Amino acid sequence: MMLTQPPPTVTGTEDGRRTLRVSIVMEWANTHLNGVSRAQVVLDELDRQWRLVTSGDLPADASDTERSFLATLAPEAELLIVSGEAIDAATRAEIEDRQSPGLQADIHIAEGLEYYPLKNFGIQLTTGDIVLLIDSDVIPDPGWLAYLLSSFERGEVSVVAGQPYVGSDDLFSRAFALGWIFDRRYPSPDIEPAPIIFSSNIAFRSDAIRPAGFPCIGSRTRGAAQLLRRKLERRGITLWLNRRAYVDHPPPSNLRHMLVRALAHGRDFYGDVSEQRNLRALRWSLGTAVTRNVRAWRACILERSHVGLPAWQVPAAWSIIATYYLFFAAGGVITYIDPKRSGRRFRV
Repeated sequence: MMLTQPPPTVTGTEDGRRTLRVSIVMEWANTHLNGVSRAQVVLDELDRQWRLVTSGDLPADASDTERSFLATLAPEAELLIVSGEAIDAATRAEIEDRQSPGLQADIHIAEGLEYYPLKNFGIQLTTGDIVLLIDSDVIPDPGWLAYLLSSFERGEVSVVAGQPYVGSDDLFSRAFALGWIFDRRYPSPDIEPAPIIFSSNIAFRSDAIRPAGFPCIGSRTRGAAQLLRRKLERRGITLWLNRRAYVDHPPPSNLRHMLVRALAHGRDFYGDVSEQRNLRALRWSLGTAVTRNVRAWRACILERSHVGLPAWQVPAAWSIIATYYLFFAAGGVITYIDPKRSGRRFRV
């Protein structure tokens, strides 16, 4: 049974208006894969979009109720940057120089923590009524912040994710735009129950996420978002997807990253079933690799125009994504052979 969630608790006033506090958590782990410069672009875009939201300069298609809800947000948001290792002085100075009065960044270090534990660390530091998580390598499209936050004007929404997509700038990125884990960019005017969620850009009412955060996933590096979904659904909380709120997710940054990410992806799919030697887990991982490879081939042929892929590049694009899923399958096989050792390797 789906339970209707109440609106967030109102905690302050601003010129006589009710205000809601927003906390934003950005993990810094992905800068190892996609660079600090991309994270700086994300920070710039967050600052720009927050200023637009708080000034009432909203997308033209924002409804009256969405505009009214966004007008209740407190003018100052909390931005927490969480890193598993020290951030160098030059980068810290750049972050501080980019801050505006409405979005003050605080940097917190938790030595040794990886992707999901870092997110949980950041979540526990938040004080806002709405907690928004964004990765350091996903660049928001225009209007993303307004669209995502305005989802909470609906009382039944306690968790809402934006939609990642892979930008199609060259052959490599077009291959991943067609054959990887994210949908193509198909904006829709309404929010809908999410068939799958990604933690790269997702917002919660604080009481939906702060008590526990993401579940532990053992030796895996990805997969906690789907475990969280199951946990929330058992509480009667529906996870929603806002297809107006898009972020540009990068493909793997180079060949080595692609192969390591694929090996980790196959291991993590195996681990979703078992972290021991288990034939059912192996069949699940291998079957997923085959199914997604076939789906990628079909997408390269039938949907290539959507990402600007010329017909003569189809074989090359499919070869790239087929290589990815070959190593995905290898990740499952390696995990079956030696589950403990595979959990210590392929960290992404």
